Amino acid sequence: FITRISTRILTENYINMRTPRPGWAGVVQRDLVPLDIVQDISSKITNLTESIYGVAPVVEFRGNLTCTLDYIPRHLRFMAQEMLKNACRATTERHIRSGRQGAGYDIRSGRLDAKIPNVVVELQKGDVHVIIKISDQGGGMPKKLQEEAWEYGWSTANSMEDSDDPSSAWDSSSKAWRKELAGFGFGLPLTRLHAQYFGGDVFMQAMPGHGTDMYLLLNHLKEGSPSTETEDPSTALTENENRLSSHNAP
Repeated sequence: FITRISTRILTENYINMRTPRPGWAGVVQRDLVPLDIVQDISSKITNLTESIYGVAPVVEFRGNLTCTLDYIPRHLRFMAQEMLKNACRATTERHIRSGRQGAGYDIRSGRLDAKIPNVVVELQKGDVHVIIKISDQGGGMPKKLQEEAWEYGWSTANSMEDSDDPSSAWDSSSKAWRKELAGFGFGLPLTRLHAQYFGGDVFMQAMPGHGTDMYLLLNHLKEGSPSTETEDPSTALTENENRLSSHNAP
C-alpha cells in the first residue's frame, strides 16, 4: 500500500508540475480549508445513510472552522470520508436498534423516528498539526476489539445484517447498498497509513456503551519540510545490512 501511495503521488505530482496552477505546488494545495472538504463529504454520506436506513444523524461542525494548511486534498478527502462513514453508520444503527433517546423503529406505525444524536466534527490548528476530531454516539467498542479495528479486513458491518431484531428497518436489497457505507474493513487501517505517510496519525478513544472519538492529525506540507513518510522495508533492510557490514569490516 505504501508503494502504491508513493507511486501515485510521484506520478500525479510530475504531471501537475508541468501544468502549474495558482495556489498549488504539484499535488499540494496551499492554504487548503479542511472544512470545505469535510462539509462536502458529510452531505454525501448523510444522504447515503438516509437512503439506506431511512434516517441519518446531522453532522455538526465546531472549533476553528477557518483553519488552513498545505496538504493533498485527495488524501484528506479519503481519510475524512472513511471516518465519517464509520461515525454515521455506528450512530444510526445503534439508535435504530436500541430506541435510545426516542430514536428507533416504531413497529405499530411502521415509521422511523429521526431523533438521532449528532455526529460532531471539531477542527483545531496547532503549531505543527491541524487536528480533526470526529465524535459519535454509536456505542463505542470494548477494549479488546479496539486493536482489531486497525486490522485489514476486520469489520463490524455484518453484526446488524445477522440480527433477528425486528427493529432492523431495511430489506435485503438495502443490505447490498450498506457495503458502500460500511466497506470491507480497510477504511481505518488505510486512513492511518495515509496520515502516517506524511508524519500525521489517527487515534481512537472509544467509550464503551456511549461512542467513539476519532482524532486525525495532519502535518503541514510546507516546502522544505523534512521527509516523514514510513521507510520502505527493503530500503531499511539494505541500510541495516550496510551498517552491519561496515562494523564487521577489518
